[in-house]
Amino acid sequence: MYSPTLSIYDDLKNGDYQAPSIYLAALKNRIANPDVETVRQRLQKVLQREDIAEIVLVEQNEDDDGIRIVLRAEDDDDAEDDEPTFFLFEIKFINDFDADEWSYESAEYRNRNLLEDERVEMHQTPQLIECTTYFNPHWRLTHWLVQLAVLDAVGGECYAIQDLVASTFLSGTWLAEMAGTQTPPSLECAYVIHAITPDDPENSTYWLHTHGLLKFGLPELEMLCVKQSQLSACQGILTTTAARLFAEPEAWYQDETMLIAHNEQGDIAVHLLAWQDTLQHDLFAAKKAGLFGLFAAKKDEGFSGDLSDRTEDDIHTEPSMVILPDVNGKMVHWADLTEILNEDNHMMLLLPNMETARMYYLAAEKLPTFTRCFQRFAPEEGVWGYMMKIACTSPSTETTEHMWFMVQDLNDENVTAELVNQPFEIPELQAGESYTLPLEDVTDWCIYSSPLQMRIAPDDVYRLKRYLQTN
Repeated sequence: MYSPTLSIYDDLKNGDYQAPSIYLAALKNRIANPDVETVRQRLQKVLQREDIAEIVLVEQNEDDDGIRIVLRAEDDDDAEDDEPTFFLFEIKFINDFDADEWSYESAEYRNRNLLEDERVEMHQTPQLIECTTYFNPHWRLTHWLVQLAVLDAVGGECYAIQDLVASTFLSGTWLAEMAGTQTPPSLECAYVIHAITPDDPENSTYWLHTHGLLKFGLPELEMLCVKQSQLSACQGILTTTAARLFAEPEAWYQDETMLIAHNEQGDIAVHLLAWQDTLQHDLFAAKKAGLFGLFAAKKDEGFSGDLSDRTEDDIHTEPSMVILPDVNGKMVHWADLTEILNEDNHMMLLLPNMETARMYYLAAEKLPTFTRCFQRFAPEEGVWGYMMKIACTSPSTETTEHMWFMVQDLNDENVTAELVNQPFEIPELQAGESYTLPLEDVTDWCIYSSPLQMRIAPDDVYRLKRYLQTN
């Protein structure tokens, strides 16, 4: 919750405060005559999408060199009214820019998914395109995906793009893949989590915070006083909280506790509190005074994420909600939850139905590439490993759990795979046993590849496609 004196949160709640979504694309080929007619012709590509019905307007702005674009969304059959939905964009072509902003080094700490050759070559770009929009609050993810499609259609082949709100670099090949995809990518591609490392990582705590959620009309999220051994678990809790806010945007300003995850040690519930109110809370006043148990700061030294870390710039004073663990109705520090957040414990994150559905549709849309890879490169320990997350329902408890399986064989209808983790409430299934299950119940998948030296998920299909094409 937040104090009523913090009017900026009221503005965000009422839709009066929102960051624009701004992407820069580094083109491979210069567009010699980037006028209205050229943009209109290039935009015809977006009409191939199922979510776009019409290019309503392409016109030159009177007050600057930008070109205004208005697209009409395809009608939503489930909508309560017949009012059409429009997506508005502004495009600018930039010929005079600092190439160093696209240097290999500039992406050092901001690289989300660049291919190595893209990172090496992106400084060669002859021209940039800037695409700006304000997301429709009722069509956030679709609007975001359409923005990527507009950038791809107008720009053509790109080395890379920059998300100026999250301050991250993304792959131009990924952009092209998303432009032809009907399901939005993972929300995690739209924001970044910064983990501020303390001077003494083993005996002090971390500050986790996001950049990028404000462009969706949501507050940024933070976690304070996180121990080094809890980083992986806390990142999962943070991303799950972000997904919950997407599904229930009003949840961040309601004074309620959210159940986010559970494991063998118990449930993990959280409470959201504005950062301004958090730093004045008794819980952090005690931390400041050095009363925080084994990991206490010396008196008046503060902690990572306190007010002294926010006064140097405006970025860390934007609306942001701190995620605090709630234990029996009482807020505590994350570092107090040593046992429940032990990295050896399997944690089940409670994603909202909307995110589970998105993952399902994206996994299904990209499944042919998974199958193609499986057929070409058979499973081999340490070289190629194939996993699927499958929704399983217990006949006895009627509980559904989404669990990971190691794929052994598959055909057009079924997959035979070994269950990796032990179910919580499905006694009919046991970890280590193999089962044959329908492909239609697959909700996610991944490939562990030694040749690619990475884990491939549906959002990474562009990497796998390139590898299959060249091998």
